[in-house]
Amino acid sequence: VGLGIALTMGLATTVYADRCPNAWPAEGENYASGTIDSTNYSYEVWRDGYTASLECYDYGGYKVYSKGADAIVRFGPKFDEPKTFDQHGNFAADYKLGSTYGAGTDFYLVGIQGNTTEPKTEFYIIDYWIYEDADTTVFGTRMGEFTVDGDTYDIWQNTANNYLGVQGDISYKRYFSIRRTKRDSGRIDITAHFKKWEELDLKLGKITDVMALVEGSKGMSYTSYLTMDYFN
Repeated sequence: VGLGIALTMGLATTVYADRCPNAWPAEGENYASGTIDSTNYSYEVWRDGYTASLECYDYGGYKVYSKGADAIVRFGPKFDEPKTFDQHGNFAADYKLGSTYGAGTDFYLVGIQGNTTEPKTEFYIIDYWIYEDADTTVFGTRMGEFTVDGDTYDIWQNTANNYLGVQGDISYKRYFSIRRTKRDSGRIDITAHFKKWEELDLKLGKITDVMALVEGSKGMSYTSYLTMDYFN
C-alpha cells in the first residue's frame, strides 16, 4: 500500500513532511504511531505480515509501502475532548487520489475512517475500493442507501467481537458507507453520512478521530499520491 497525504483542517497549518518522522513497526512488532509537531494530527501504521513503513516527502505527502502483508494506515486529526458529531460541527474533506497499482491484492480501501466512544463504534466512508469479486458480504448486513456527492452509497453494519479496552472485553458496531462507483477525486460530505446513519438508528457515540484511511490485504498495492483536505 502506498500513500501520500497532505492535510488541512479549517485554517490549520498544512502538515508538511518536515514535521513528520519516518516510521515503521520495529522488527517483531506490528504497530507504529505518533503525533505531528504537537498538533492534533496523528498517524498510525499497522501490519500483519512481511513489511510496512511510512516515509515522508518534501512535497508534504506520505508514502506507505506494504508487501506480502495486511496493512492499515491512518492519518489525520484526533480530538482531546471527544464530542458528538453535531457538537463538532460539519465535517467535509476534499479528496484526490493519484494512480493506483495492485498485484495479488484482494481487498483495498481508501477513504475516511474514525472511532467513537460512549458507545465504542468504528465508521468508514469508502470512495475507492477493490474487493475480490465485489464481495460486499465482508461488510456485514446492508442497512440502506442514500445519495450524496453525486452517487449512491450503500450502508452496511457488522459487529467486531472481543475488543479489549478500558470498558473490558466487548463487542462493538462498525458502520460502512461504500460508494457504488469508485472515484479518484471529489468532496466527501462526512457529516451527511453521520446524519444518515443516525436516521437508520446506527448510533454514533462521541467522535475521537476522523482520519484518512488506506487498508490493503495481501499482495502489493501502491497509491502514488493522495490529498485529503479537511474542513470543519
